[in-house]
Amino acid sequence: MTQRRSLFTDMTTHFSEPGELPASVSYDELANQLAGRIHPCEIHGYLCGLLSGGQILNERQWLNQFEEQMGDDGIDDATRQLLGQLFARTQSELESGSFAAALLLPDDEDALDIRTEALGIWCQSFISGFGQGLQGALVSEMAEEVLRDLAEIALIEPADEGEESERLFIEVSEFVRLAWLNVYAEVGAGGQGSAPPSGTH
Repeated sequence: MTQRRSLFTDMTTHFSEPGELPASVSYDELANQLAGRIHPCEIHGYLCGLLSGGQILNERQWLNQFEEQMGDDGIDDATRQLLGQLFARTQSELESGSFAAALLLPDDEDALDIRTEALGIWCQSFISGFGQGLQGALVSEMAEEVLRDLAEIALIEPADEGEESERLFIEVSEFVRLAWLNVYAEVGAGGQGSAPPSGTH
C-alpha cells in the first residue's frame, strides 16, 4: 500500500478548488440523529461506493434505497432531511472535482480506537456500495488493487494511543480518501454503472 500511495499524489493536479457546495453533515450530527440504529460511516461509505461505482441516482432514489434497508424502522422527516443533505454534499464534492472531499469520520478529539473502527466500517461499506453501483462491469487492475487494499483496511484493529499510532491512522485514512477519489475519477465519473431498479424511483 505504501508504494501505491504514490499513484494518488498526482491526483492533486486533476482536482479543482471547491466552489460553493451544499452544507456539510458532521459525524456527530448524523450519529445523534440515527441514535445507534446504523453507523454513520456505514451510510457514507456505502453512498460513496455507489457513486464511485457509477450508479446514477438522485436524492429521492437514494433516500428510498436507504429507507428500504432500514425496513420496519423507517426514517423520520428530520433524518430524511439530514441524509438528503449528506447525499447532496457528497455528490457535489465528487462532481465538482473538489479535492477537499472528506470521509465522514469521528472528530480527531475522539479516542483512536473509535476512529479506527469507524474507518474500517467505512471501507467495508464502500466496497459493498461499489459492487452494487458497478453492477458487474469490469474495472481496471488499479481499481481492483485499491479495492483489495480497502478490504485489508476494513479489518484494521485499534492500536494503543500514542503519537506513532495517531500518525499511522492519519496516513491510512488519507490513503483511503485518495483511493476513493481516484476510483470515482476512473469509474464513477464516467457513469459506467446503471440506474437503480424501477422500484426505487
